[in-house]
Amino acid sequence: MDTRTQLTPGTLTTDKNAAAALGICRTSVWNLAKAGHLNPVKLTGKTTRFRTDEIINLIERGITQ
Repeated sequence: MDTRTQLTPGTLTTDKNAAAALGICRTSVWNLAKAGHLNPVKLTGKTTRFRTDEIINLIERGITQ
């Protein structure tokens, strides 16, 4: 895992933190979501988060694009 961002399993994180952990840009995080690799969690109209467990799984599988 990227040492720039520490992910706590079982929590939610922003697209910015997800991008930092995966070593990609925020647009690529949303592309991973569109491809079905990540499932965004809508909290409010303007607030969306990502499950850290899914991000950790992507890192372990080597999927970052």
